[in-house]
Amino acid sequence: MYVSASSTLANIQFKPATSAQPTLSASQPAVSPYSSQDTWTPRLVGDNTIQAQGKNVGLRIIGKTLGLKADYMEASFHDKTPNTPIDIEELDFNLHVKAGVASVSDVDATLTVERLLNRKTEGSNKKPLVKDLRVTFNPNNEVRVEGKVRALGMNLPIDIKGTVSSTPAGEIRYDLGKAKVAGIGLNGLMSVTGMNLDKLLKLHNPNEGYYSQGNSLFVNLGTTVSNLDDAIGLQANVHGVSTHLGRLQLVVGDTPEDAARALREKQQVEPAYVKATAGHAYIDGFFLKEGKLNIYDLTPSTPLGLNVVGPERSIQVKSGFIGITDARFEELIKDEIGETDDFTDIDTTLKKDGAHLKGKLFGAVPVSMNLTFGRTHEGQLMFTPNSPKAIGFIPLPLGLVREKVQKLVKTGTPYGDGVAIKGMSGIDLGYISQLVHQNGYIVMEATEKPQQN
Repeated sequence: MYVSASSTLANIQFKPATSAQPTLSASQPAVSPYSSQDTWTPRLVGDNTIQAQGKNVGLRIIGKTLGLKADYMEASFHDKTPNTPIDIEELDFNLHVKAGVASVSDVDATLTVERLLNRKTEGSNKKPLVKDLRVTFNPNNEVRVEGKVRALGMNLPIDIKGTVSSTPAGEIRYDLGKAKVAGIGLNGLMSVTGMNLDKLLKLHNPNEGYYSQGNSLFVNLGTTVSNLDDAIGLQANVHGVSTHLGRLQLVVGDTPEDAARALREKQQVEPAYVKATAGHAYIDGFFLKEGKLNIYDLTPSTPLGLNVVGPERSIQVKSGFIGITDARFEELIKDEIGETDDFTDIDTTLKKDGAHLKGKLFGAVPVSMNLTFGRTHEGQLMFTPNSPKAIGFIPLPLGLVREKVQKLVKTGTPYGDGVAIKGMSGIDLGYISQLVHQNGYIVMEATEKPQQN
């Protein structure tokens, strides 16, 4: 059910997933281990969109092959599956880059180009057109391509150098320079025989995203990426291209003015961040509806990875409706309490009347208790232990258990009979104005902190 600015948390319904999630192979990049989903009927098309601005951001756009490092980016993420949240970790979105400066490594370019050239032989008994491909970016817009091409029943080594630029139509253009096959220069022979790159490649369908004309190859980045099965949908007009050792830089914008603004923003040195407004999103085990959040980098030496789950990012919720999933909640509680010798084998369940916590005291005695969550007068998350029992039925002294729990919580401070938590596992939930329990979720509304009179 959708929410509006005036609705209460009782209007928001989250539904845990019941289907099993696919198992990832060891070679696949780490993505979120939390496998919940929720249903939501959007009111407007924009409700399924994340508007974002960021610096020094890493973003995968094609499965395991192509990632971008965005020095600066203004973009909108549009949901591919409107009745479920946008899941950036699983490439469940279409991306419109309104303005940005991004770069691609020659390693990622190699994997992507080889895949594109061999698409027609995938899934068939035919041998791939190219193998042992290597794309190298050198200064002064030079791109070198080496590898082996199958021709005349043989794998012939090739070595091609060319230059790259952008076109007025927003495409990338590669112009052939020196070319060798099996160590023999071909430029003179091609000139005499009338042979050119177009006649060799025979790429004549611009709808595929790349095509050849004369001795030039043209690539529409958005169309090329969007046509691949395991990729996002991409809209990006390229207004500038430059090469540096090992990287290809792209300046992108809806208009030349947008591209120029992106270049200016890139020059401003700031720590990596993403500031986003989300209609309906899923990130790191949290659902966010009609919210605003900031993501900051905790590892300045590397880009802020949006697709990868790990300890490198800090999330700050500014406003919105937040649903913490059962699986994510258990991880947070384990991190906050810590599995010490005093309390081990932690297990939690979120129910409509609170959370149920189980574990072993001193590694041997089974204990359980209920946790009732709420908010402090300062808008912090808090919980109060209730009904503690040993071995399932023996009541434990409530005061003693509460005192013990207050000491166990890492970022907690005593608050009444419970514990106030400033942030859970480094996640700042903002100023909490409302909180309710649902089966499988804790649901909160975060708002801007009221101004003191």
